[in-house]
Amino acid sequence: MRPAFAAALALVLASSLQAQQFDRGPDTTIDAATRSRVIEGVLQRIEEGYVLPVKAVEMTRAVRERARRGEYDRLVSAHALADSLTAHLQGVSHDRHLRVVYRSRGVPDERPGADPTEKERREQLEFGRQVNYGFEHAERLAGNVGYLEIRSFGFDAEMVDSTLAAAMNFLANTEALIIDVRRNGGGDPMMVAAVCSYLLPPKTLINKFYWRPLNRWDEFRTGAVTGRPYGTTKPVYVLTSDETFSGAEEFAYDIQTQRRGEVVGDTTGFGVWVPSGRAVNPITGKNWEGVGVRPDVPVAAKDALRTAHLRALERLLATERDPERRQLLQRAIDQVRHAPAT
Repeated sequence: MRPAFAAALALVLASSLQAQQFDRGPDTTIDAATRSRVIEGVLQRIEEGYVLPVKAVEMTRAVRERARRGEYDRLVSAHALADSLTAHLQGVSHDRHLRVVYRSRGVPDERPGADPTEKERREQLEFGRQVNYGFEHAERLAGNVGYLEIRSFGFDAEMVDSTLAAAMNFLANTEALIIDVRRNGGGDPMMVAAVCSYLLPPKTLINKFYWRPLNRWDEFRTGAVTGRPYGTTKPVYVLTSDETFSGAEEFAYDIQTQRRGEVVGDTTGFGVWVPSGRAVNPITGKNWEGVGVRPDVPVAAKDALRTAHLRALERLLATERDPERRQLLQRAIDQVRHAPAT
């Protein structure tokens, strides 16, 4: 690939949040020589850095066979070539983080384990303020059940600390908690650990991560929190859908494998954390690759909130001895049973 085009059409080996936020921008025309250089450049990156070497071999073999048969010969659009390569690579790897993208102004090449530049950090802070650092909705539901919707885990723990603390302070007095990641596309494992820190004992190992290019293991543990801890015994429910992806899948999987709460909803999508690294759960020794996170309570995503709310209320009712409180809980159960799905 000639230098300018190599920066514009590239294999993305980046975090899920960044990989999903690329603005494609205008297209451009490519010739046969450029097309060939792009294909070989992408395959070289896969061979050098993809986290699963066996899959890397399978992907490069499959794409080279397609190229030999001339399947890419009629592609003269940069976007079309990128989309075709993405489909063919994902068809072998089943890894939705792995993609080829074209942008006229270039694609930043993120090195595994590299710290963001000052400019990137400023941009992330500004974006974080605009989306409230992923915290979409905090509410107290009927029966004193807390509800927290997290739309993104795409920020580091320091950035989200005050917003997370405010949300958890608001929810601290509820008797059960529903955390909704049905529309969450993933993000930073440090933010996942920050949220888990409110629900699990300090220093709990929740995830390990292996980076192939660096031959390095990273561990992610819960830590001290700024706000009020939710505690380790009150019921917790995590809502999932087939749009729950990457870091959001890790969060659901962590809560499930730590036996801290129930996962309610649809089976999530499938994939490894990022192409150049893979998550390894300390309890199962595996991750959600290929199967997704399987709910403890499988229901359609649209029914997940009502189902989790009912389960929380019924669990609270089962242990409640005060007659007046039992009446209130029963009324809440009747109200939720007849409410429309959300």
